[in-house]
Amino acid sequence: MEEIFNPQVFFVFLGIPVTKTVVSTWVVMGFLVLFSFFLTRRMRPVPTRLQNVLELFVEAILHLVEEMSPGNGKRFLPLVGTLALFIGTSDVAGLVPWLKSPTSDFNTTLALALVVFFAVPFYGITIKGVRNYFRSYLSPSPILAPFHVISEITRTVSLALRLFGNIMGEEIIIAILFLLSPLFLPLPMMLFSIFTGIIQAYIFTVLSVVYLSAAVESSGH
Repeated sequence: MEEIFNPQVFFVFLGIPVTKTVVSTWVVMGFLVLFSFFLTRRMRPVPTRLQNVLELFVEAILHLVEEMSPGNGKRFLPLVGTLALFIGTSDVAGLVPWLKSPTSDFNTTLALALVVFFAVPFYGITIKGVRNYFRSYLSPSPILAPFHVISEITRTVSLALRLFGNIMGEEIIIAILFLLSPLFLPLPMMLFSIFTGIIQAYIFTVLSVVYLSAAVESSGH
């Protein structure tokens, strides 16, 4: 239980402590890179089962983005797809012995939220231009500009806290139940962890698309 709030330090590099969260993040990143490499290096006209899974995932992300921001599916796919894959994998990484779910650490979820925070003006300026994008901060009145800025900051913090709180809470519940009944609860709780991890990745992804869509939509919508 103590490890949930105070991540274990694996080693110290140049005076910088490297925690279990960081090591788990490296493992998740390495797994995704290798999995993507081996899955995509031999794409076939008649797809294999794994290729079918990959294509279904890509189509699902494209469909999600196109529903919320028509015409921007391919533009947002690299960012949104990467977030969905990383968060989903990180959420269930804690099921692997000696690993910790990176998303149960607020530093990780805040970093992910900051990626979305900076992506919003990037795509907004790219699509609408600098003048049109920042003009939206002055609509419907210049007096509201500070409130628009505050809104973007608070929603970023909310995005990070929501993911962190849910994953950390899940780990605490699983740890308590495992202590109470270590013989009968592991399998059901593993299934529950996978389910909630996918749900949390979906929620984060949807909210990210909402924020990106709001940044690029025309002022007339």
